[in-house]
Amino acid sequence: MALAIGMTDEVAVGPFRVADRTAQSVVSMIVDLALTKGEHTVVSCYALHVQGLNLRSDQAYVEAMNHADLVYADGGSVVLLARVAGARTIERAATTDIGWDVLTALTERLGVPPTVALIGGEAGLADRAADILRARGVADPVLVEHGFHTDWEPVVQRVREAAPRIILLGLGSPQEMKWAHRWAPHLGTGTLLTCGGWFGFIAGEERRAPTPLRRPGLEWIARLSQSPTRLAPRYARGLASTMAVAPSAMRERHRIGEPPA
Repeated sequence: MALAIGMTDEVAVGPFRVADRTAQSVVSMIVDLALTKGEHTVVSCYALHVQGLNLRSDQAYVEAMNHADLVYADGGSVVLLARVAGARTIERAATTDIGWDVLTALTERLGVPPTVALIGGEAGLADRAADILRARGVADPVLVEHGFHTDWEPVVQRVREAAPRIILLGLGSPQEMKWAHRWAPHLGTGTLLTCGGWFGFIAGEERRAPTPLRRPGLEWIARLSQSPTRLAPRYARGLASTMAVAPSAMRERHRIGEPPA
């Protein structure tokens, strides 16, 4: 079940419950979970972005999201809908940004880099990302696996034996959330942080948008220019999904008695 973070700390965006938190607060919560609950069981932290809105009819995906300990907004459309639903402090918390902040904060709190498993991407990508995280002094990679296994049980067993504090899962949405929901009970301990295509950004094989686009949540413009054939249909569906979810977000504001912004 999701962590009880308080009725005033989350809002409904379609079928999902999203944390009404600033990006820094999301980082702090992930770090606190990793140092407390994650010592004894597996903690799940997932990002919700426009692709997640597109998948709102996928019941297995929705179930996985709603069993997370933390769901945070990684997308301008999610932030917009959450504010319509009554969120007060929510900010976009892009995993490609806060991932570094989480690892840096854990390194500071622990006094040493946290042990980390990297799972995802084509063969070799996670290894290259692990080398960079190690060189930056923010992670101690103890296990690296590509994301195209047909039999995950041996990988899960290796993760359990390695017992990393952080498990970075880069399988893409919805696969990574479904994977986490399926295998988390068998991993032992640690904090699962889904991260989509972050390994490619860490390794320098994908480029971030300029800061003026990232700050207002318009990074999708730069990503679309880089991969128009792949991303144009997704973003078109995302616009339709945002419009479809907006009425329920307005009903949520009315339900909790929030005055208009």
